[in-house]
Amino acid sequence: MIRALVSIGTNSTRLLVQDGERRLAADSRGTRIGTGIGVTGTIDAAARDRTLAAIDDYVALARRLGAGAVDAIATSALRRASDGVGFGDEIAARVGVAPRILSGAEEATYSFLGATAGREGGGAVGVLDVGGGSAELAVDHPARARASGTVQRAISLEIGAVRLSERHPALLGEHALGESERRALEAEARADAAMVLAPFAELRGFEELIAVGGTVFTAAAMVAGDVRDGATMTRDDARRLIDALLARDLDARKAMPQIRPQRADILPAGLIVVDEACRILGVDRFTVSEADLLLGYLTSPAFRAVPLPPGPTGHGANDGGGMMVE
Repeated sequence: MIRALVSIGTNSTRLLVQDGERRLAADSRGTRIGTGIGVTGTIDAAARDRTLAAIDDYVALARRLGAGAVDAIATSALRRASDGVGFGDEIAARVGVAPRILSGAEEATYSFLGATAGREGGGAVGVLDVGGGSAELAVDHPARARASGTVQRAISLEIGAVRLSERHPALLGEHALGESERRALEAEARADAAMVLAPFAELRGFEELIAVGGTVFTAAAMVAGDVRDGATMTRDDARRLIDALLARDLDARKAMPQIRPQRADILPAGLIVVDEACRILGVDRFTVSEADLLLGYLTSPAFRAVPLPPGPTGHGANDGGGMMVE
């Protein structure tokens, strides 16, 4: 059966459509549902509209691809939004089910299962998932986790690319920064991130770190010159990118190769979170995986396999847009 999963994250709304082990479509849009939630506690009206428009397009594409079952999940932003239940009802009218709002531990678990889906044997692996609103780390032996559907150790912390950017707005690129400004801003943001990420030290001691999420996938593409699943990045790579991004204003960042406009403002903050996590874990390099939370959840028993609602949706129902269909 062809399955489709819609994921509403703090920065991006995403789609994954799978026919067994074969990926039929994947897409990510920078709808940023987390805008302002840290201040107001509620969902921004424009972000709500952007997210629902993306979901309409995704349901239409899933229907065209013959999906027989669909589910929806949400992460950090909807964990915090006081009006998340009402927004879930609006999503249910389109998808057929309100999104399952994952706990931080669940998010860490499914990210681990997705990133290690093809791993057999070997030692303990850590999977780091830095999103817009939170950062998760899970550690286990892949075969053991896959057999049990759980991970032995997992931590979720409330820091991510959007959240750190909101706390240090100069990271967003309104102006290009001189060297002394970059050093001072980066030191301030790193100290903030490190304070929140400190509990990750409890999970040190695994053999390999895999990183997932838009921050690392974008950064790996910028380092390698193309988008490559399985690319390796170092802390030196991350630090060079942070400096190069902070030395540019937002328009100049968007012109850099391999960077998506939706991520140009928050990428420095995301990389600071990634690099501080690596420092705390005593890790100098990591492998970037395209397989992540969505694959882990879609292939798990938690997937609810809801029938797609009948009929075309409104916005963009006949337009595949920029989605990747394989």
